[in-house]
Amino acid sequence: MKTEKHNSPLVSIIIPVYKTELFITQCLESIIQQTYTNWEAILVDDGSPDNAGRICDEYATKDNRFKVIHQKNAGVVNARNKGLAIAKGEFLAFVDSDDYIETNMLEEMIGVATDKKLDIVWCDIKALFYTGEKISDINIFQDSIKNIKGLIADKIPGWLPIKIIRKDYWDRCNIITDDSAVIYEDTFISIQLMKNNPVMQMVKKPLYNYVRTNENSATNGSNIIKAEKSIILIHEYLNKNGLYKECEKEFTDMALKFKIQILKHNIDKAFELFPFSHKKLKNFKFPFITSLFYWFAFNTGTFGKILFKQHFK
Repeated sequence: MKTEKHNSPLVSIIIPVYKTELFITQCLESIIQQTYTNWEAILVDDGSPDNAGRICDEYATKDNRFKVIHQKNAGVVNARNKGLAIAKGEFLAFVDSDDYIETNMLEEMIGVATDKKLDIVWCDIKALFYTGEKISDINIFQDSIKNIKGLIADKIPGWLPIKIIRKDYWDRCNIITDDSAVIYEDTFISIQLMKNNPVMQMVKKPLYNYVRTNENSATNGSNIIKAEKSIILIHEYLNKNGLYKECEKEFTDMALKFKIQILKHNIDKAFELFPFSHKKLKNFKFPFITSLFYWFAFNTGTFGKILFKQHFK
């Protein structure tokens, strides 16, 4: 049932589209079926080589609340920025085109945002796997430093799609982005949003469905190595804004986790990035022998690299 207050604010839903022809219909149908009807959906076809762009055009023909931008492939950050540039809504929402949202998501979250004059509203996530589903339990604070620490430590998901954000608040934050950041880019943006002390609240319901069965998703496979740019940007931002000292432990742990992930892909890159984190292996509960080989790889130059490669080949 469609229910809406008079003069309900417009919500701009930004949807980057790339290689999701098997999923995008479910995504767009979940938007059409929203009980909250005052929305515009900006679909940015980021040079998708499949039929996803054509499907976007079909929905725009059926419902003029859908706007479509077609562009050469430039990445998710660029695509979102193209959508933001033409967004007219009082609130911003972000949906990935291989996911879908519950039919009451906008109504629930916009209702809370308007009634309590909030800058950001969060919801829980339902992750959908081949083997079943998992519902998250997200907790946020009314303290910017606690939230930033939680984001860096991955205790609070930085993901934009689980947030509804007041557009004038977004604009006040002067968000910095980089088109080359393709993993953890949402965490970098969320840190910037948290720095400005938003008034926030959780809606403790899993209103966003995160589909984990898309093999083309940037978050699948061994793409962790692509997180390098975002982690560098986070480090620079914390230092520039006087936040690094308070968040040093969380960032050092984050850097070391990343370095360990890329060791088997590019040992030289892992060795060079954030060398100050090398000494922190004691923070992680690896078997002693594994920790020893990691320590040698990070701290003993060429000999350590050779030893590591021999152990993990």
